[in-house]
Amino acid sequence: MSYLQTQGITGNRIPSNGMYVGTNNGNGKENSWKLVFGDEARKINPLHDVNVGRNNLITSAIQNDDWSAYNEFEAKQHPAWYEKVDGTYQPNKVYYGNLIESKIRALKEAQAENDQEKIEIWSKSLEEAIEDFNNAPGIVPYVVGLNHNEQTAAANGVPEPGDDYFDSKWNSNIVASQGKFEQNMWYDNAIFAEDKELKQHVETLVAGTFPTSKEFNDQVQVANEVKTPKAVEVAEKVEPEQVTLAEQEETKATEDDISLQSIFLHNLKFAFKPNLNVVEELYK
Repeated sequence: MSYLQTQGITGNRIPSNGMYVGTNNGNGKENSWKLVFGDEARKINPLHDVNVGRNNLITSAIQNDDWSAYNEFEAKQHPAWYEKVDGTYQPNKVYYGNLIESKIRALKEAQAENDQEKIEIWSKSLEEAIEDFNNAPGIVPYVVGLNHNEQTAAANGVPEPGDDYFDSKWNSNIVASQGKFEQNMWYDNAIFAEDKELKQHVETLVAGTFPTSKEFNDQVQVANEVKTPKAVEVAEKVEPEQVTLAEQEETKATEDDISLQSIFLHNLKFAFKPNLNVVEELYK
């Protein structure tokens, strides 16, 4: 049974350009589901267009047995998980390392339940993922259960991570979990960098509900323009070298304000990652 069926949603497959949202009867409990499209969906999820684009590319890739366009799209969404080889993007060892971790967890759960059928399924799936890992391009990451020590790496037939990994930008939690080298806001998504009109349209739709780039820029501008009267008054009375010190302290305070605002907005971020189980459920 699929997730949607467990939630009481039955019938045809979800359209690639739609999304289901729960509605409630006033007591805070969801009791029905509604299929929404376009601007109605964007108001709920500003990255709805990213999901639509991904779904369409998955459908096309399955039909044509060609994942090159999908990989190119995902490389922009998760640049740390892909490498460009001979002009096309391919999932790298970091991508497969993350996938292998999830398969190892699933296998351990099956073993704990002594479910022989699941153990066989996940064991085979893990073997295939390890083969893909070895064939994939890119740096060798540190993966618990795969190559976290010499014995485990040898048992799985994979290399150990080297100093080049531990000293690199790939050695980061956000790289493993989200396939990105740095955190970013929803409006910084690659899809909006390529379509400014779409970005402006979506920001207009969600203003007041989600943070927007205009709000952030306005806050930065205000922070840059703020000058306390006390700081100005003191600056008029001190020596030139002391004026420089006062300016430095004021600049630092302003930068700290901006940093705090950035952290606050980043905590409201949207982050999406591929879920192969969902893909299999929708398209099997």
